[in-house]
Amino acid sequence: MNLRWLIKILGAFILVFAMIVIASTVYLGSSLKTFLMTQKEEELKRDLNLAAWMLAGRLNPDQFVPSQIQLITDELGYHLKKRVTILSKEGRIIGDSILSRELVDKAEDFSHRPEILAVKTKGYGQTVRFNPDSKTNILFGAVPIQPQEVLLGYVRIAIPLDQMDKAIASLRWGFYLAGGLTVLLAVLLSLFLTGSIRRPLREITDMVQRMNQGDFKQPFHLLNQSELKNLASSLESLTAGLMEKMELLETETGELKTLLSSMREGVLVTDEKGRIILINPFLNEVLGGKGSWKKRSVQEAFMSAELQDAVEAVLKGDPFQRVQLSFGRDLLRHFEVQVVALTSTHRPPRAVAIFHETTELRYLLKVRQTFVANASWELGTPLTSIDQRLSTLLPLVPENLPEVRQVITSIHKDVRRLCLLVSDMLDLAKLDVQEKSKMNFERVIVKEILESAVKMVKDQTKEKTIVLNLEIEHLPEGVTAFWEKDRMIQALFNVLDNAVKYTSIGGRIRLTPNLISDFGFRISDLEKDGLFQSTPQVEFHNPQSAVKISIEDTGMGIPKEHLPRIFERFYRVDRDHSRQLGGTGLGLSIVKHIIESHGGTVKVQTALGKGSTFILTVPLEPEWLSSKNK
Repeated sequence: MNLRWLIKILGAFILVFAMIVIASTVYLGSSLKTFLMTQKEEELKRDLNLAAWMLAGRLNPDQFVPSQIQLITDELGYHLKKRVTILSKEGRIIGDSILSRELVDKAEDFSHRPEILAVKTKGYGQTVRFNPDSKTNILFGAVPIQPQEVLLGYVRIAIPLDQMDKAIASLRWGFYLAGGLTVLLAVLLSLFLTGSIRRPLREITDMVQRMNQGDFKQPFHLLNQSELKNLASSLESLTAGLMEKMELLETETGELKTLLSSMREGVLVTDEKGRIILINPFLNEVLGGKGSWKKRSVQEAFMSAELQDAVEAVLKGDPFQRVQLSFGRDLLRHFEVQVVALTSTHRPPRAVAIFHETTELRYLLKVRQTFVANASWELGTPLTSIDQRLSTLLPLVPENLPEVRQVITSIHKDVRRLCLLVSDMLDLAKLDVQEKSKMNFERVIVKEILESAVKMVKDQTKEKTIVLNLEIEHLPEGVTAFWEKDRMIQALFNVLDNAVKYTSIGGRIRLTPNLISDFGFRISDLEKDGLFQSTPQVEFHNPQSAVKISIEDTGMGIPKEHLPRIFERFYRVDRDHSRQLGGTGLGLSIVKHIIESHGGTVKVQTALGKGSTFILTVPLEPEWLSSKNK
């Protein structure tokens, strides 16, 4: 190897490495600046919102007391460690955390500042300016002080950016220094390695070829440069056959171990016989963290025959199973377990179970249900009293006071809407906590249930000249069901009431019941239909008789993007229109609860501008009740 070749190699290496260091430094500096700036902006918004909230509660909208404002400003500045400025709605400074009262009175008008102009038009203002006094950039932000839609003024906070600029500059110089040292070390190492290449390589080439044939125990000797190509060819063949696979295997094994160790969900893998072969640390902790559960059955570990059955079903070919499991050695914990098959062309099928803990979710749900029930109960009595008194007061208002009558009528309307909302919330709270064994099921005639629901909306349809047809001829005479009578009427009424509200004058509504005998399915079948709304915890396996009730209208229809959420509480497709019609956003949620408590399902088909069809499929007798009787 001559000197010219060595200089070319080293020169090219140094140039490439220097370009990499410079490019990396510029990119990392820019990324760090963007990241730090984003953090500063988020910190500014958070402090502004906090300051505006505190000021809205402490400022007197009728009179600004300078001493009080200065005290509040100093307090905010002390706690936030930033400059806080309070401005009147005209843009004049009325308080500043770093200026005395005398300087505040003499301060210039800030109404022309960019952040103040922006907050007046957009509700939030932010800008970065260079301060010649401190010779640094400062981030300014402002938000309105606006309690109950009444503008009192603005609050502005300033954050100096000098520390951020110094940190970025220090980082860049650090990168340059580290890059220079790295280049120097790399050059020295390259010189050493390049010099060693001059040793003979012929012998090592023969040895590597013998290693490729299976004889791995060979001594290595450096040979001459003329043998370099043969050595590279032999090493390439060797590394392609062994090292690549070994590194890939080690990487994937390490990643899998790290993933399983960091997961807060339980992971369990069984062999083809249903015996545990892998369990991650989280699930092992749930099981007590003592001893090994490998080669033991799922039922032995969790004392759950249902989970064992799910694993066996997956091993026999079922693609998916879902099980609700309550378990705990010291403290009862709740899990939703999803079991899927793990298949391979070279190994027997195995089962993988993922344990999602729902303990906290169940607790929060119970707290929410209790709160809603208590709040609804406490609000119901005073609202009913107000409604009754307004009903008594309205006829007593003289005819010559139309404005007073209009105000009372408007209040009465809003109170009735609140009464309806509280009633619906109370119904939902009762449905949430009601146990199936305590539901008031009775033998009812299906035809009478349908006619009762239709009768409840007759007056509404007459007002809008809507044609409402009950096509009951497809339902055999005398069909009975074991239902909660009042709840089923309520569910049907809610759907019909929605249909009437969202159907234009002169439209049509058709209610068609049909008796079906093959009501039985699995959740996996339902998930293929994007329009289907169902509860994942409910699975039906055995066909049974049911009534399929279709309620079809010629209304405005529902946009496809809203379908997955229409059964959520308080969800409205068109909030303004729904509020005008007196809707609470709870009607369909109540329908879903009632139908599913009877073991049924709700399906929606819709075409925008043409109407919607709600299909309620309800077993004549709930499956859980049938199983209990058997």
